[in-house]
Amino acid sequence: MESATILLIAAASIVIGTAIGATGIGGVLLVPALSFGAGVPIRAAIAIALWSYLWSGLVAVALYARRGSIDRAAVTRIGMGALPGALLGAKATSLVPGNILSALIAGLLLAAGINALRPALPAAPASRSLSGITLLALGALTGFAAALIGAGGAVILVPLLVMLGQPVLLAIGLGQAVQLPIAAIATLVNLADGVVDFRLGSVVAVALTLGIVAGVPLAHALPQARLRRLLAAFMALAGFAALLRLALSAA
Repeated sequence: MESATILLIAAASIVIGTAIGATGIGGVLLVPALSFGAGVPIRAAIAIALWSYLWSGLVAVALYARRGSIDRAAVTRIGMGALPGALLGAKATSLVPGNILSALIAGLLLAAGINALRPALPAAPASRSLSGITLLALGALTGFAAALIGAGGAVILVPLLVMLGQPVLLAIGLGQAVQLPIAAIATLVNLADGVVDFRLGSVVAVALTLGIVAGVPLAHALPQARLRRLLAAFMALAGFAALLRLALSAA
């Protein structure tokens, strides 16, 4: 891969990392950026993304925990559900054709963008908590879907938690935390299959981390509604463009 392409990927990853740190949603853009934008094969792009989330996610969780935006009890339950879900999702990646994976990722981009553009439901009081069974189920669903398509997990978990009436910052904190077990399990499977590009993955991980460090303060300082609308519009447009590109290539 040419140096100019690697620099472009690094720049895009910084922007995506900023979105992850600021809104919890943004990691879903990484695989399309690698695959559609830089021509990385879809399964390799998924493996690179999950490897990078493993390291950048540690920084994101530490920064959110320091600001009191991580619910440790909820993280434990969601993580317990995410582990088997991520294992199944990572295994399923090798069984699903690349064009189907590309269509799923593009469709998720479009759906997530449209969903995030909808008016937010009123957040529940911080004292309200979800049942353990609900958290386990959310973790399993998030783990499977995120490992399958290479998303960090927040794009799935955060909207679900907000729809269930959880406070936005706590939902984002859980979204940051859930990517760690997902990325760890999926990366082990990808390592066994020999599809992890450590060189490019490490570049992406460092760039994501830089963006996250810049984005976390924004999450705690700027109106979340405005940030989410901006990112949602970008995701919807990116998803539509990716689906159009797939449709034209299949014609």
